[in-house]
Amino acid sequence: MKSFMTFKSGNFYFSEKYDSLQINDLLIRATVLNETIVDLPILPELSSRLEPEIMYSSISGTAAIEGNPITKEDVKKIAEGQDIEGYTKKDKQEIINLIKAYSLLSDIDSTKNPYILTEELVCELHKIITDQVPGGHNIPGQYRNGIVYVGDKAHGGIYTPPKILKDIKNLMKEFVLWINSDEIINIDPFIRASIAHYHFCTIHPFWDGNGRTARLLEAIILQAANIKYMPKELSNFYYKNVDDYYIAFSKTIKLKKDITPFVDYYLNAAVTSLTKIKKSIVFFIRIFTLRNYYTSQNQQKNISKRQFDLVLLLLDYPATFTFNIKELSSTPPFSFLYDRVSTQTARRDLAKLSNMGLIILNDKGKYYLNLCVLG
Repeated sequence: MKSFMTFKSGNFYFSEKYDSLQINDLLIRATVLNETIVDLPILPELSSRLEPEIMYSSISGTAAIEGNPITKEDVKKIAEGQDIEGYTKKDKQEIINLIKAYSLLSDIDSTKNPYILTEELVCELHKIITDQVPGGHNIPGQYRNGIVYVGDKAHGGIYTPPKILKDIKNLMKEFVLWINSDEIINIDPFIRASIAHYHFCTIHPFWDGNGRTARLLEAIILQAANIKYMPKELSNFYYKNVDDYYIAFSKTIKLKKDITPFVDYYLNAAVTSLTKIKKSIVFFIRIFTLRNYYTSQNQQKNISKRQFDLVLLLLDYPATFTFNIKELSSTPPFSFLYDRVSTQTARRDLAKLSNMGLIILNDKGKYYLNLCVLG
């Protein structure tokens, strides 16, 4: 732990102290989940689909915490160069800036772990995030010189960060030295990322964009430590649990030297995000494996070409999709396979696929694809 006396805001603490009995189980779970994800076979096709989807969702989430209403679907449209309507110039510019900032994460070299944070990087990120965003006193890439208030009574109280430019400059210099010190740089990257996020926000060095900058600094530390996908996914958890996000800050600020509340919240976010990512990857792997299995069954003449085409079509539908024989002949695209097929033949096809375990008949007389036929 490190303390620093400011000119106008009293003693400021940089602390990595937390209750290990409360935190260690979460830390172990996050570490094991990440190791599992790293070891999973990720095909280029899967990675190219997963990365953008997480990024669009994360950009929408991190912006929404600050009040930006642009949805994930519209973030994707903006990233593709479309000019969408129904939002303010400020909202759209924030998203354009975040797309530029998040693209930097893809360039982070995981062989450079631990990543060295610098004031130049902090200011460059902030400059990108707030460039051409109208309103307020904010100057992109430059520290503020004035009073701001953070939080509200409903989320644990109002916090007043350091007030004058001289204190902010000194604290940012001390923050960078501390977060890159031997004591901190060798701790678990999950912990280092969380304390970087927290302490940067307590300094609150800019007029605007502090939360977005903090979440990107956190993501850079994680990305450099070869923690895949989660650095971008975390913002979605923060947005969905935004009340707890601010309450965790308020509780930790009041404790001063004990950062357990924020680290606990952060690691719960990590475990939830990593679990979601793992499920997504396993699902894609399962779909890929099923395609190969269906192909082998068709090549071995265990299923006909029409039966093969049916299960392939079902793979493209939501896992909850159910159907009966009538719907098979009347619902596109299945009707292209069965509109000229007799009911008896259709029933034979379904019986064959059901006997093989490829589809299942539920208690309501409807069939659905068995995604777990291979276990």
